Amino acid sequence: MITELAAVALAAASPTGLCERYSEPQMVIGGTFLSLVVGYAAGCAPYVLLDVLRWPRAAAYKVQPARYVSRRVALETSAYVLFLFVFVMLPLIVVGSGALSLLGVTLDPDRLPSAPTVAAQTAYFFLVEDFGNYWLHRALHTPWLYQRIHRVHHEHDAPFALAATYAHPAEVVVLGLPTFAGPLAVGPHLLTLWVWVLLRNYEAIDIHSGYELPVAANRLANWVAGAAHHDYHHAHYSGNFASVFTWCDRLYGTSIGYEALQARKAAEAKTRKLA
Repeated sequence: MITELAAVALAAASPTGLCERYSEPQMVIGGTFLSLVVGYAAGCAPYVLLDVLRWPRAAAYKVQPARYVSRRVALETSAYVLFLFVFVMLPLIVVGSGALSLLGVTLDPDRLPSAPTVAAQTAYFFLVEDFGNYWLHRALHTPWLYQRIHRVHHEHDAPFALAATYAHPAEVVVLGLPTFAGPLAVGPHLLTLWVWVLLRNYEAIDIHSGYELPVAANRLANWVAGAAHHDYHHAHYSGNFASVFTWCDRLYGTSIGYEALQARKAAEAKTRKLA
């Protein structure tokens, strides 16, 4: 995560130089695709390291203890995700780049947004993403769509970071709609779009990582979903459909099973402590 944000900061430090060196299509298409691929690799790296080394201290934070991905599955997953990046996501970025320009996405270095503007727009994008993703995800769990499309993503009942984007190409397209709905509505600066892509990427990686680390955002705010929340969805094939926040699942009653499980675990832990 630090690596990703550092890359954004370096790009922002010399926007004029970037605009002079590259054309607008190169910046919009190439920069967005690069933020997607590099961000995904950098976001996955720490979790891959934890899975490979299997440190006892880190194992304590594993959501499903002793469920580690094999090297073969990790390599196969990586190859498939790379295929999705090149043959599904890149064409989508190329096609969508025209719409982004028409709707006001700019790379003008003289119009660089302030930090509060980037933060406010990114927060809005997360809200749009979460609501749209929730309903589209629920739709993907209807029998016909699940059997033909969504079951690919559920091949892993103990998710790991590299599998965050492991899905049927049609699902990648469908769930990409809420990701770019916010930017299309706002028309942000290109830098803000890159920050959003990086953060959304990392969020997806985090909830699929299989680790509830002490620094996880959901440990500080219970309205953030987190790895355990989404891991339940993969383990039970239902419930906890939201990707970012817990609000939709609570509001529409799709987190009842998860909340009951957490309450049972808390009661068992209290009993063991008193014994």
